[in-house]
Amino acid sequence: MFLPPRGPLRVYATVTFFDSLVPGIMLAGGVLFFTKVAHLGAVQVGSGLSLAALVGLAAAVPAGRLGDRIGHRRLLIVISLLRALVLGAYQLVDGYAAFLVVACLAGLAESAVAPVRQAYLGTITTPENRVRTLAFNRVVRNIGATLSTPALGLALALDSPVAFRALIGAGAVSVLIVALVAVRLPETPAPSAAAGAATTGPRPAPGKRAGVLRDRPYLALALLNGVLIMHMELLEVGMPLWVTGHTRAPDWTTSALLFLNVLVAIGLQMRVGNTVTDVGSAARAMRRGGYCLLAASAVFAATGTLGPLPGALALFAAVTLLTLTELLQSAGSWGLSYDLADAARLGEYQGAWSTGTQLVRSCGPLLVTLALSSLAETGWLVIGLAYAVLAASSVPLARRAHTRTAQAAAQPHPPTSHQPAPAPAPAAGPR
Repeated sequence: MFLPPRGPLRVYATVTFFDSLVPGIMLAGGVLFFTKVAHLGAVQVGSGLSLAALVGLAAAVPAGRLGDRIGHRRLLIVISLLRALVLGAYQLVDGYAAFLVVACLAGLAESAVAPVRQAYLGTITTPENRVRTLAFNRVVRNIGATLSTPALGLALALDSPVAFRALIGAGAVSVLIVALVAVRLPETPAPSAAAGAATTGPRPAPGKRAGVLRDRPYLALALLNGVLIMHMELLEVGMPLWVTGHTRAPDWTTSALLFLNVLVAIGLQMRVGNTVTDVGSAARAMRRGGYCLLAASAVFAATGTLGPLPGALALFAAVTLLTLTELLQSAGSWGLSYDLADAARLGEYQGAWSTGTQLVRSCGPLLVTLALSSLAETGWLVIGLAYAVLAASSVPLARRAHTRTAQAAAQPHPPTSHQPAPAPAPAAGPR
């Protein structure tokens, strides 16, 4: 496995590890805390978390833009401290109103930290090792999420308010450690300042000078990437519902399949990441991911008619294909989100990419549930075909965005403070 050298990349991997403990703790532990300790109803918790996710969408692009101006490391530390404070405030929730306030603050903080963290990584890596570094951090994140499972299991075994409060407290402490470790990261120039001081290098397209919201090809890819991340909903929502409601596989199959997903992801993430070296290979990786998901959907659809043992074996094959989709899509996403971004607005562009992901994921579980519950086997095939077509469209979209960037690079470089503008030509006299 690739291990970053001593220095910023290894410190960043440590930040990733402690940050990865939080989702595993909060995803299930948070819900149980709200229902068992804060005495909220399941509908209240679900509606509050959905509202928090939607509110959080407003923070990604502004946070990335702020990081571009003041430096992403500094903002990463500040947001991490705020996240720890907000997670700690869950201990004070005693009603639905208080829960909504804290949940929305948590949603804003979680949405803001993602583009800042990703943009900072872009300042300490080179295009040659960026995807490889991101793949390594994805492996670290999977390991951390897996290691957080015993804490959740212990809280469930004890089943007491003290245990669930301690679990939420552990999440807050993990985020606090993220802030403390991030202090060891080197300060890098704010991307906007660094790009303004540069005299050579790629030129941003005219639309990019106005910001990511004017960069339509990039926004289209960000939205498409959000749709392609629906493989996570298929794994986390669709697969368990299908296994328990439509197959004769043993009861332990679901947990074994989730464990298989983690093992395959840890084992192959680096190898798949190494195949992405430029915009073209990134788009082709996403297209191959679409083919894998189409094959996985066909296998899932067939499991409903199989016996217990053949059905279980087929489910293992389907989840392996689904995990390959995850690895290919994530590697392609990393390549496109960085290589097609304006270097002077890296945080802003990462914020837009993150928003596309969150926007689609907020409705993904509902779409997957409706498709599989109403269409059964046909639902898998519809999902697989639609996903494959959309994944294939990433290639022409990426080609268009890359052509636009290349054309902009050939344009005259705008003058900077280090490059005085040439004197204007004398006006022509009257004729």
